[in-house]
Amino acid sequence: MTRRGSGWNASPGGVLYPRRGRGDSARPLILAFILLATAAVAAFFVFRICSSDDCTDDYCPSGASIATPDGYARLSKILEWRGSADAAATADLSVSVPLDEQTDDGRNLSFFRYDATTQAWEPFAPAILDQGGRAVTARFNTAPEVVAVMRRLSAAGHVVAYLPQNASLHPDAAALVTIVHTRDFSVASDGGIIGTVADPRVIGLAEGSQSVHYPSVYVDAGNQQSKAIISGVLSSSQTRTAHVQQIVQRTVEGNLPGIDIWYDNLPVTERTQFALFISELGQALHAQKKVLTVTLPAPIRQPDRVDEGAYDWAEIGLAADVLQMAVYRDQNTYRRDMPTILEYLTRTVPPSKIVLSVTPYATEKAPDGSLQSMSLVSAMGIASKLSIHVGTDQRVTTNSNVDVVATNIDRTQGRSGVTWDPQVASVAFTYDLNGGRTVWIENVFSIGFKLELIPRFGLGGVAIEDASANQLLGNIWPALAPFVASGQPVLVQPNPDDLVPTWTVTDGVAEGGQKGVLTWSTPAKAGTYTITLGLSDGVARFENEIQVNVEEESRAGGTATPTTGAR
Repeated sequence: MTRRGSGWNASPGGVLYPRRGRGDSARPLILAFILLATAAVAAFFVFRICSSDDCTDDYCPSGASIATPDGYARLSKILEWRGSADAAATADLSVSVPLDEQTDDGRNLSFFRYDATTQAWEPFAPAILDQGGRAVTARFNTAPEVVAVMRRLSAAGHVVAYLPQNASLHPDAAALVTIVHTRDFSVASDGGIIGTVADPRVIGLAEGSQSVHYPSVYVDAGNQQSKAIISGVLSSSQTRTAHVQQIVQRTVEGNLPGIDIWYDNLPVTERTQFALFISELGQALHAQKKVLTVTLPAPIRQPDRVDEGAYDWAEIGLAADVLQMAVYRDQNTYRRDMPTILEYLTRTVPPSKIVLSVTPYATEKAPDGSLQSMSLVSAMGIASKLSIHVGTDQRVTTNSNVDVVATNIDRTQGRSGVTWDPQVASVAFTYDLNGGRTVWIENVFSIGFKLELIPRFGLGGVAIEDASANQLLGNIWPALAPFVASGQPVLVQPNPDDLVPTWTVTDGVAEGGQKGVLTWSTPAKAGTYTITLGLSDGVARFENEIQVNVEEESRAGGTATPTTGAR
């Protein structure tokens, strides 16, 4: 007997099949299963190899699953470094990353790196949206192992903070702002850039801050010397190019993510030259993966047109990433003119590029129409000025009646007092100084009625003229915080009772005072007494006091006859 095969029901090739009955009909099915399994395994390995080989970039999609931090949306895949060690060591790495979905909104985009030690995402570099809206670019000075593109979810869009030199952010601002401008640079007579970049730690931007810092190059062409300098810089293609190169050099050498240009009060004769300069600067900065923001004064509404003056918003908007409209100060025309101005601008510039500015400063308008900004403390100091009406002998005696007057809010003399003006949506008062003057006070109430224009016109965000911790300014952040969170303003007016003057005296009897004039019945005892006026803008309370020396009543007696006097 010859044994064929080596096992039970063995085939000649040595593959075993169980006997299932006559004819071995299961064999084709099993062979097909084996072939499919083999093909699936092969396809798996081919897919893995192809997916790896297809990406030849320095950063390629990662299989890592890392949660996106609260308050952000991830717009790209999570990417891991696959470049060379030499490339990783470079201090100037150009990176372009495709977005998961096309967008035309370039606001609040950043590259984030993942720190495996802390297991947290950290903002690393601003991301610049390309023209097609399908990818973002940046320049890295190091090569993080894991990166992703994210957008900060601010319903308000950009929240831009301007800071004076050597100032730090208001405590309430640090968690809200997305862009910080420090007035660090000015223009030299040869077109060079002079100044030193503010230390991020000094201004309140801690390491890993969610805000980006774009220093401002500031020029006030209202100054004749500055006007001559900037006119020379913009006068020819050669001088403009040299100026552009100086700005780009300072930006790159300082490893700045971007720069802000604020050339204020330019004459209309510089309109074309300034637009050409911004166009060239935008191209040069974008080639270096840097951001360009431009601060422009608000156009003026004329009877027959909107006058942009020296600033061609449409041309500048083609080159700049963000256009910040500086504060429009005349509150008498703000609510009438600003909607017309914004309607005009949003027809020529993408609304998401336009940022509307608000301010914590009060504004005074003189009889000649000139405008002056001042701190809240200065404004309330004017409103709470005190004088005392005494007799011709300039004496205040015991047991007499004296009028103590809040000179600049004395309604008995036709002044307005501190009041809410519904026509301008602001707390205001009028007073006399070389003619009638009006002071408008910006606070949490008036700011809300300006913020409502941002969602109405679909603007790109809000800028704060001075976001510093200056205690002389009003705190407008309680109005800004809910707007940043929701994108909608809080529209409320102050309680009228809070705007009524209050008075206290250390002795004697006080009567009246609600209209700005207090009648004081002096004490029977001579001495020095203090009269205090309390005044509010509806938010903060301010006090001014006057000390009065009360003398013994003369034997002749009599009540002091009121005449005008001032302390």
